[in-house]
Amino acid sequence: MILPKDESFTLAKDSNLTQKEDTYFQDLFPSPELKNLITTGLQKNPDWRVQLAKLEFEKVSSGLEFVESKPNVETRLGWMEGKEKTRESDFQKNRVPNLQAGALFNWELDLWGKWKLIKESSLMHIKEAEYVKSTAKISFIHEIAEIWILMTAKQKQIHFLNKAVSSQAKTMQMYKILQDKGLDDNETYISQGAANDQLKLEQTRIAGELEFYKIRLRSLLGQPLDRDISQNTDFSTIELPVLPKIFPTIALENRPDIKAKEAKLRESIYLEKSSAYDLYPSLAFQVSGISLASDISKPFDQWKAAFGPIFNFPIWSPKKKMLLDVAKAKRELKKEEWKAAVFKAIEEIEWSTISFIMKKEEYLHAQNFSKKTDQILQITKGKFRAGLISELVLLEGERNSLNAKIKSIESKMKVFQSAINLSRALGLCVEEI
Repeated sequence: MILPKDESFTLAKDSNLTQKEDTYFQDLFPSPELKNLITTGLQKNPDWRVQLAKLEFEKVSSGLEFVESKPNVETRLGWMEGKEKTRESDFQKNRVPNLQAGALFNWELDLWGKWKLIKESSLMHIKEAEYVKSTAKISFIHEIAEIWILMTAKQKQIHFLNKAVSSQAKTMQMYKILQDKGLDDNETYISQGAANDQLKLEQTRIAGELEFYKIRLRSLLGQPLDRDISQNTDFSTIELPVLPKIFPTIALENRPDIKAKEAKLRESIYLEKSSAYDLYPSLAFQVSGISLASDISKPFDQWKAAFGPIFNFPIWSPKKKMLLDVAKAKRELKKEEWKAAVFKAIEEIEWSTISFIMKKEEYLHAQNFSKKTDQILQITKGKFRAGLISELVLLEGERNSLNAKIKSIESKMKVFQSAINLSRALGLCVEEI
């Protein structure tokens, strides 16, 4: 399957790519605090420890496929009671020796390379497990990053919402005084109360989301009940990430989930070829021996031994033919799954790139809107100090500025979410120290 050219991707058009260099997660998100959180998560999170244990299990169990290719030695020792009639004893009933011992050595020679193929398939299975672990690691660090970004953004929103609620409370107090003096009607006071309820509703919603993100982050760090985990970064100080300078095709080739599908495909190809060799003649070398004795001090009263090659010629084996058909079908399935994974990855890279570019543009407009409301607020404050307007007008201007800031934070948060999606789509991981 031929991957699309780099210039076909939006990322290549907007990243000003030059020579390929290693690109890591930290290049997009260089925060030391986030780095520490990821390090803690990789050390303590039980779900991540499960992924490591799975890899070890796959490494150990992969040898089961080709273990039969190795020489096999069996011995046995037993005590039996019985009698027998044989030609050698003129069919006279004799006691069977009580002590029986035996040994068997068997080794199937790899005439056609079947066992070599099975070993290669097992190695591919281990590689697949390693790629699955890498995929899980990428997903894990990006989930920590997303939760951390959401936490910092929600904390900043709560900060401005608290100020807006306080400003609205002052406004309601003033309208209450005007109403009591008969200078304003009840409708205005009720509408201001409704605005206050709306702010508190938003305040409660954001606070609830913040608590959820805190719980989730503690869980990701393997410390679900540790309430001492704090977040000290001010969201407004975090610089926006830029498009990574990485060729999309190289990112596709290095994405561990795609490499896992490729390893699975190669494994199925090896198994298909080995299944075909099951229909070929096979050669084994076998050595066997048995001894019978009635007295332990004379263990070799009766014994026999045999050794030599054994040829096996499969003439008609419906089961082996069926297994070969199954292997072929599995290989075709894994081939289509690999193609589907590539197409999905292309879609993810393209979608997340465009989303990141558009969200940055949206944030630019939200930032300009917030700056203009600040400028208007400064003019309003000047008028208030000059006695040209009332404090009610000033408070309304403050709330407009705060609301613009809250929307700007929301927009910036979406930029980071898009950047995290793009980083995940490109398969970026933390740099190993």
